[in-house]
Amino acid sequence: MTDRSPDTQDSQNEATPDDAFNPSRRKLTGAVLGVSAVFTLASRPVLAGQCMSPSAAVSGNLSQHGTPTVCSGLSPGYWKEKPESWPSPYAPGTATNSKVKGPGYTNQVQNWSEGTLFHPIFSGSQFMADLDDNATTAKTSLSMMQVMIMSDGNNPWGLNDPDNLGAHIAAALLNAKAGLTPVLSEVQVINIWNEWALKGYFEPTANVKWTSAQIVEYIKTTFH
Repeated sequence: MTDRSPDTQDSQNEATPDDAFNPSRRKLTGAVLGVSAVFTLASRPVLAGQCMSPSAAVSGNLSQHGTPTVCSGLSPGYWKEKPESWPSPYAPGTATNSKVKGPGYTNQVQNWSEGTLFHPIFSGSQFMADLDDNATTAKTSLSMMQVMIMSDGNNPWGLNDPDNLGAHIAAALLNAKAGLTPVLSEVQVINIWNEWALKGYFEPTANVKWTSAQIVEYIKTTFH
């Protein structure tokens, strides 16, 4: 997996290699029993791709024993552009008649079918919809690819993805499966989402509560 093309369309806010050296974009703030806890990567050693677990990120534990942990995770924009690179058993699905419809067709969430469903891998019902526009049919889950394609409200079903958390969680799962993020396993990625879906926040360590925006900022630190 060497062809890592830049993100397109809704990926302007995705992390880029330069962001690893931009302190202004790397700041997580969480409430700790009413006290603001700040985590910033500004003091990290200048080593491209160096990453930490969620709990280490909160504590700011930058001490290293041996070789520093390095992540080379890929953004939602990459996984959208490179469906052929998805690690098994996750499948991107198919963009129906994309060759006939022309450029831009694959960027429309409603034009994708099949593929690995977001639910029930991840709990909740944030991305459940009446995909066939039949009121008598039960709602079904969007696929992981569809979740990464959709932007906030930019879909026929009016579904929202606050801070693009769903898109980043899906990308984080693919990164974990591909072995690109040693600090995050598939189980850990799923647990992050499930706790957020249940409580409205994720606790990387006791009494520290990350919002959806803070989770996304953390996930971006695992990108290459």
